[in-house]
Amino acid sequence: MDALSLIEPRIDNFLYLNRDNKWRDFHWRGLEVRDDGALQLTPLPLFAGQPLEHIEAPEGPAGIAQAPDGTIYFSDPANHQLNRIGCDGLLTVLRCAGGEGSTPSQLDTPRGLFISKYRRAIFVADSNNHRIQIFDLESGQLVHMLGQSSGMSGPHASIVTGRFNIPWTLTGDNDGNVYIVDYGNRRVQKFDYLGQVIESFWEILAAAHVLKQPSDIAARSQNNEVRLYIVDRTAHAIFVVDGDGYLLRDEHNQPICIGAAQLKNPMGIAVDRDAIYVGDNELHRILKFSVADHSFLGEAVGYEGPVAGLALDDRGTLLVHTGGTGAPLQLPIGGYASRGVLWSNAISASTAKVSWHGVQAQSGRLPANVHLRLFFHTSNDVNDRPRVDPDAVDPFADPRWKPRDGSPDPFIDAHDVFIGGPPTGFLWIGALFLSDGRDTPVVPQMLVEFDHDGYIVELPALYQTESRSRDFLVRFLALTETLFQDLETSIRDLPRLFDPHAVPKEFLPWLATWLALSLDENRDEQEQRQLIASAFERYGRRGTVAGLRESLRLFAGVDAIIQEPVLNAEWWSLPSPVETCGCHKARAKTKEPELQATENSILGVTTMLAAAQPQGAVVGTTATLDYSNLITNEEFGTPLFEDVAHQFTVQISSAELRCPEVESHVRRVLDREKPAHTDYHLCTIQPLMRVGFQATVGIDAVVGDSVKHSSALGSDSYEGLVLSGEPAARLGNQSRVGIATRVG
Repeated sequence: MDALSLIEPRIDNFLYLNRDNKWRDFHWRGLEVRDDGALQLTPLPLFAGQPLEHIEAPEGPAGIAQAPDGTIYFSDPANHQLNRIGCDGLLTVLRCAGGEGSTPSQLDTPRGLFISKYRRAIFVADSNNHRIQIFDLESGQLVHMLGQSSGMSGPHASIVTGRFNIPWTLTGDNDGNVYIVDYGNRRVQKFDYLGQVIESFWEILAAAHVLKQPSDIAARSQNNEVRLYIVDRTAHAIFVVDGDGYLLRDEHNQPICIGAAQLKNPMGIAVDRDAIYVGDNELHRILKFSVADHSFLGEAVGYEGPVAGLALDDRGTLLVHTGGTGAPLQLPIGGYASRGVLWSNAISASTAKVSWHGVQAQSGRLPANVHLRLFFHTSNDVNDRPRVDPDAVDPFADPRWKPRDGSPDPFIDAHDVFIGGPPTGFLWIGALFLSDGRDTPVVPQMLVEFDHDGYIVELPALYQTESRSRDFLVRFLALTETLFQDLETSIRDLPRLFDPHAVPKEFLPWLATWLALSLDENRDEQEQRQLIASAFERYGRRGTVAGLRESLRLFAGVDAIIQEPVLNAEWWSLPSPVETCGCHKARAKTKEPELQATENSILGVTTMLAAAQPQGAVVGTTATLDYSNLITNEEFGTPLFEDVAHQFTVQISSAELRCPEVESHVRRVLDREKPAHTDYHLCTIQPLMRVGFQATVGIDAVVGDSVKHSSALGSDSYEGLVLSGEPAARLGNQSRVGIATRVG
């Protein structure tokens, strides 16, 4: 039984089909699961240049290789030389190597190239000289040769190991071994990092009797395993071999053969972790195959031309050698396969039968020339699985798949499908992805809805009595539900817009306006959300000293000292004699009487002089025309506090007021947050010494004045050294009293 169990999480009557971002119990062809779990068409190389002019198919391969520093090397068989493209993009000829000839360092039709990770050298298949020449990358000097010596000439028939007859291409593994396609001898030879031939490799491979005419080779090393992908020109296919020469076989014990159904005249191969790229000079295309299951994934988008060699650079860009003298073409991964097929195992929502309502692919708005179609099948038999042929023109041709309207129309999208019908136990889902190669549908999730009442429950019971009419009405109303689905979702998600921790980022300024809060665009998103979340609580402290200090810290970035002078204002009353009860002896008349309430009469400390009489104007004493006013008994004493009432001071260190913009920002915050009936005085705290107020040396206080010359304590010269104030006077030099010196 291949039915999906009840898929979690479940929201009412929904099933999520993409579980753990793995799309478990689904199968696909031509699709890829992205890192975020979304399904899309298989990415392919994209050629965005101008169409290639007609170029003759190359007679043999050419080589491309990238050095560790990013320099690209490629061979020019027609001109018998090696070219390089540095990081500056300039094309130059490799010095010390090249020029037609057979002497060491000269070349005759160089083809394949390989740069070893084991040594900083480039291996060159010097084809018509029947040898491999190795050049140092730094100096360009010849350092070693493999194969025939320079004294031997002509393509001989000898197949002695270690010798070559027209070597074409080569590759290597991470252990320093080099594998060379000996085209004239129709074999592949293996050399170790010392340049010694390993004869057993070809002996094992030849015994399999599979390779007829090997023409190109690429290596892939992973987890200490080597996989060699060998192109056979006669078989029009790619065979996979391990590092010892053994053919890899499938579950039927048959040699793995890649591309036999697609390739016509293969030449050029490149392999990365996931994909195999092969050129074809009859199709004039570059084909991509999967490393995992060896399936055909698609063709490079926009490329139509010859291929003499392929390589991948360190960014994953496919480099294409057309066989001419120009620089290799660059095909970055930017295109997509033209078609992808998805199908599921049986889906079960419950142990009982359910009424399947619909399936929806959450693909969003599809780009132009991109299409997505869904198919379904329901049954009570788990073995009643509809057939899928992912390689056919119509993968869902089985009549059990619905909806059925003939062959799939690529211009009709159906990514939200109504299912309906009687209750059943199982559901199968299929999907067809279509594209022009420039873009792709992206499906992060699929939803299946069952036991759905819909709008029909809002209608009178009369419309639900007859089963056939009810089924039609459910289908008809489903169209309306689809039209209003986005609106209902927006209404259902409306509370999220008022949650400062869940509202989308673009709605944060809008939510702040509900709290009369102005957000600073320079703050990061989390700070803005926190300010909105705490705004209501801060309003409870608005207008208080604590609230003002908090607002200055949050919105202006300063710590302030806020004082209210009225809190320190007191009545000034003269002390009066202490009254006694008369039980003690009278004090001597010559002795001063004992006074009471002296703690409220320290002028300038606990009290102050008022600007007006506390009782207001008194006729005959304090009343002055146009300068006095009468007050009532309830206002008695008010004039004492008129100068300090409804006022406060804000003191901020000068170190925090770094520029005028900060001070302006502080004033804007104070004007916005202070009580409307109050006024303030902004005072900048300079680094002075005031005991009890500014006394933190080095922070808000400085001891001493500036001096022109510094002297170290303990030195012989103390000229100009002072602890505070001006330097002391010197007799004979600064001795004019009151001008240059002071007494006392």
